[in-house]
Amino acid sequence: MMKRLFACLLCLAMLACVPTPEQEFVVNKSEIDQQSVLTQTAAPDGEAQRPIAERIGAPAQWTEETFTRKVPYDTLTIEIDATVHVPDVSRVGVYTATLDVPFSEAQQKGLILKYLGDERPFVIKPDQAYWRKWQYEEGIREIQRDMEKHNLEEDQTMRDIMLQSDNENLETEMESYRSAPEDWTHCEWDGAVAAGRGENANTLMLYANTDVFAHYRSLVITADVFGYDDESKPVLEAEPNLIHVGSRSPIRMEPGTDAERAACEAAKQEVDAFGVGAFEVLRVMKAKKGRFDTESEAAEQNCYIVVLKLCVDGLPVYDFQAWHGNDNIMSQVYSEGLYAEPDYGVYMPSQTGAKVGVRDGKVAMVHIQGMQKLGDCINPDAQLLPFEQIAEIFCEQIGYYYFTGDPDHPDSGKGETLHITDVYLSMLRIRKKDAPEEFLFVPVWDFVGYMESKSTVYDAEDLERLKVWASSLSYLTINAIDGSIIDREQGY
Repeated sequence: MMKRLFACLLCLAMLACVPTPEQEFVVNKSEIDQQSVLTQTAAPDGEAQRPIAERIGAPAQWTEETFTRKVPYDTLTIEIDATVHVPDVSRVGVYTATLDVPFSEAQQKGLILKYLGDERPFVIKPDQAYWRKWQYEEGIREIQRDMEKHNLEEDQTMRDIMLQSDNENLETEMESYRSAPEDWTHCEWDGAVAAGRGENANTLMLYANTDVFAHYRSLVITADVFGYDDESKPVLEAEPNLIHVGSRSPIRMEPGTDAERAACEAAKQEVDAFGVGAFEVLRVMKAKKGRFDTESEAAEQNCYIVVLKLCVDGLPVYDFQAWHGNDNIMSQVYSEGLYAEPDYGVYMPSQTGAKVGVRDGKVAMVHIQGMQKLGDCINPDAQLLPFEQIAEIFCEQIGYYYFTGDPDHPDSGKGETLHITDVYLSMLRIRKKDAPEEFLFVPVWDFVGYMESKSTVYDAEDLERLKVWASSLSYLTINAIDGSIIDREQGY
């Protein structure tokens, strides 16, 4: 076993106090009764009042000596110097969940009245184009501005790569522009509300202020998403330097001013009123007007974007994107039968999160994704595996879940280095493998960092940008109770 270098002696002392689990961890979860493991691993008597971090021996910092794993076509190098994020809680439960539409017909009509007022709204049919020509024109101008900047790149290879990408994006945008309508067809709303769930759920898209088509208030209600935008004023977007810190990223930004704190309070009150669950503020960012309008890119004095996360038992629910490397390499690995290809035939809704725009102290935008209802608690205090055991599982399994190298030149030595910088204990809504319409909330570990190519030279700015972009990616998700690997895209 590799030598572990924990950050402080206190952490080592805690490890001696961790109770030995009654069963070995399992990696092949298809051979176990998933719900049985999750419901029967209750914490021992006397453990209930001890913090979770202490109970499982989680260090503040986890460090490993650099090691390698053989992967298809090359060798993956792994470097671990990670902050371990464990919320200050003394218990973690397991819960059922459902994804039924959380609003009755009367409630949906109440939301329509609240957000659109007594104006007579019109409805956009789901099969109509969502964007209109003027919106694509703004996108085209944005790509053209990028091309002007990329033309100044001194490195010819990098310039060619960026311009090729720009031209492909421009052609896609132009194709969409040609088929987009000048304006929507203003269909009179017949009073019907959203129904169904999953990918094929009916979508209710209502709009008011139709006298000028570029300025309106919109309301979207589906089985999985609720959205409201007051676009009678320009749309709120995060500042350009924060635009990549999307809703999936766990990066925290605490409010520092009275105005930011007031915006956070207004945002939390708004989403808590939906009754979807308990939310906590993850970060608040200064917002700017407009989506592409260069004349309004300056941050507005009183406009903020607040990102919130659902919390279950004090653990946040992160919507990390599963990241297994280059898609082309992954496809070739599956086509050559090196690994079995997962079955992605079942739709897996997003994890629950919210983004709220506050303009001049008033809510101007609400987006809640992954609408769901928390069900019964089937294990109020689950026993989690010791962190040391979770670390072993990661080191053993990461080579099976990441793809790098060149299929045409295997073992070329041009592979990548995976840097693990953060490890998060959080909650995740998973589906039951044999009952895909049934869901459970379980505690999981996510391993986050960034991938550095051995054939690329990064300056400090490029590296920092890479780290921020990668902050929303999880390279491996491990069930904190039984140690099984969870595929976030499949949901189990």
